[in-house]
Amino acid sequence: MDVEPIPLVVTPVRDWSELPLDALSTIFMKLGTIEILMGAGLVCRSWLQAAKSPELWRFVDMARHKMVFSTKGSRDTLCAMAKVAIDRSDGRMESFSAQLFVTSELLDYIVSRAKSLKSVHLTNCCFLWTHKLGRFACKCPLLEEIELSHQKRLPELIRHIGSGHPKLKHLRISLPSIYLNGVHSEYDESWEEMKNEEAFAIAESLHELRFLRMEGRFLSNDGVYAIIKGCPHLEFLDMTKCSDVVLNNKLRACCAKIKHVLFPKRYRSLLHGSSCPLVTS
Repeated sequence: MDVEPIPLVVTPVRDWSELPLDALSTIFMKLGTIEILMGAGLVCRSWLQAAKSPELWRFVDMARHKMVFSTKGSRDTLCAMAKVAIDRSDGRMESFSAQLFVTSELLDYIVSRAKSLKSVHLTNCCFLWTHKLGRFACKCPLLEEIELSHQKRLPELIRHIGSGHPKLKHLRISLPSIYLNGVHSEYDESWEEMKNEEAFAIAESLHELRFLRMEGRFLSNDGVYAIIKGCPHLEFLDMTKCSDVVLNNKLRACCAKIKHVLFPKRYRSLLHGSSCPLVTS
């Protein structure tokens, strides 16, 4: 007896291009800047339209993406992509993060089109001059947060920022400590002259600072005392990677009024279980 074949049920294919713009925008919010520019925004016309929504570009993050470190991620290409993101923000960009490729010309572009910028994070951007960075900070009236790493002539840059933007509230500067047999290999000859220069510049220039993180900087107790005196509103101080800071009673007393203090990691066991409000990372 022959059995009639059961017809296959054909599942209708979903046309993702017909998703409403608000749904697409919500999905794109989960993606990164480079993923939208190189992928999602190129699928079809409706996805491109969704990818141009200014709300997607309030927070532009182009750091740590694999393209930044690949041979395809040339400086010119990445700068061009950053400009597209800035243009799409329609003046609403509040945060910009990038690594390696940023140039002074790109900073000028940001200044001219991103009047709402509040936060900038630049990692190892060796194409930038100190005076350009200082001028950039001074031309962003809403800027509250700056993160810089591997930048040279930082004391000079800090004073530049302080002269034009003294109400900066959040500063993070980082440089991995470079030691060879216990010696600062990069700055042997001028070590004593350079110690605490950045701390003194901060104390002189940024009196409204609330948050300060100094990673791998040449900071000792004298620099910490200067910062605390010069920045009376400080609420968070991170010096976990500042190996020349020595925890003693005087330092404890000076830091007592700061809500959150992170001491060098070697003092973690000393403070463990203590009633002291100061903590380590």
